[in-house]
Amino acid sequence: MNGALGLGGEAGEVQDYIKKVLFHGHKLDKEKLKEELGDVLWYIGYLAYIQGMTLEEIAIANIEKLLLRYPNGFNFKDSIMRRDTELMNIR
Repeated sequence: MNGALGLGGEAGEVQDYIKKVLFHGHKLDKEKLKEELGDVLWYIGYLAYIQGMTLEEIAIANIEKLLLRYPNGFNFKDSIMRRDTELMNIR
């Protein structure tokens, strides 16, 4: 639970920082963004570790999912007509 809540909190900090840059006139500080993204990455790694997964296997599974969903690369049509969802409904 700590990992999931920490991840959500840190992702929210990234969102809040980007909001300030886009809408509040703050100048983008790449080092600040890198720090916040590092916190997100730490929680992802922590959650993966306590579940016995590696970041590599998570990345590979995500790539496989996206290749199924967007076999020709991302496009709006495939985003609306999701092949992976259709294939899961067949099973």
